[in-house]
Amino acid sequence: MTLKPKKLFMSACALALFAPFVASVHAAETEADAVIAESAHARLTLADYEAEVAKLAPGIRGEVAVNQVRLKQYLDNLFIARSLAADARAAGLDKDPVLARQIAMAVDKLLAQAQVDRIEAAAATAFDQSAEKYTARARELYDVNRTKYNVPERVKAAHILVKIDDGNKAAALTKATEIRARLAAGADFAQVARESSNDPTVSKNNGELGYFEAKTMDPAFAAAAFAMTKPGEISAPVLTSFGYHIILFQGRRPAGIRTFDEVKPELMADLKGKAVAEAKAEATRRIFSDPTLKVDVELIDRINAEAVARSKPGNPKAP
Repeated sequence: MTLKPKKLFMSACALALFAPFVASVHAAETEADAVIAESAHARLTLADYEAEVAKLAPGIRGEVAVNQVRLKQYLDNLFIARSLAADARAAGLDKDPVLARQIAMAVDKLLAQAQVDRIEAAAATAFDQSAEKYTARARELYDVNRTKYNVPERVKAAHILVKIDDGNKAAALTKATEIRARLAAGADFAQVARESSNDPTVSKNNGELGYFEAKTMDPAFAAAAFAMTKPGEISAPVLTSFGYHIILFQGRRPAGIRTFDEVKPELMADLKGKAVAEAKAEATRRIFSDPTLKVDVELIDRINAEAVARSKPGNPKAP
C-alpha cells in the first residue's frame, strides 16, 4: 500500500512508523497542530504529545524525547489510545450515562489539580516576594532552638577498601599492607583508590568520604579515623565488617552549633513548604465554609448502610 502525502497508518512495526518524526519533535518552530501520525480514524498532533508530556513530573518530562526508542514507544501508545478512543466514540460508548459521568469526573480531577498547582505557585511566589519577613522568622526559630543544631565532633577522611574474598583474611591483609606501603612511599591516594579500592563508589568520589560523625560509620572504622590527628596521616589496615580499610585522615571539626547561615536554607525551605500547605488548606476551608453548602447526611448514611449489608457473608451481592 502506498502512503499518501502527510498520511501515516499504524502498522505492526510501530517503531519504524515514527522514525521520520523523532527529529522534528524537538524543533521549536514546528506548528502545534503538526501531525505526528494519522489514519482514517485518528490523528496525533505535536500539541497532543506536548499536552501529555506536561502531565509528567517535571524531572522526567525531558527524558521521554531524549531516548529515541522510548520516544517512539511513547508516541505509539498515544496513537493507540487515540485510535481506541475513536473506535469507542464510533460505537457510542461516550453516550453511556455512567461512562459520561466518569469522563466528566476525570475532567474535574484534571482541572482541580491545575487549580492546586496554581495555588501552590502563587503561594511560592508570595513567599519569595516576602523573603525578608520569612528570613526574620527563620532567625527567630534558630535562636529559640539553638540546641537543636548541635553537631558532634566530625572528621574528614578518604579510604581504600580491600574486600575479603572467600574468607581469606590473610590475602586481603597482605594486599592492604602493600597498598599502604605504596601510599607511604608517596603514591597519589586518589589514583591508588581508583586502581585498588573495592568500594563501589570509588569511581565517583576517589574514596573521599567528606566530614562524618562517628555514629555513621562502622565502629572499628570510626575508632581508627577519630584516633588520627595529623592531616595526611595514613592508617594501618583497619578490619571492619566490609573488609580492610586504609584511611587517609584529612581534617577535624570540633563539636559545636551550626551557624544560622548553615541552617538558613533548611529553615527557609520548611517555612516555604508550610506557607504553600497553608494556602492549600485555606482553599479547602473556603470550600467547606461556603454558606451555600448543603450535605445530605441521611443519603451518605444510607450509602454506607447498604454497602455494609452487601458485604455481609451470605448476601448474594457480597463481593
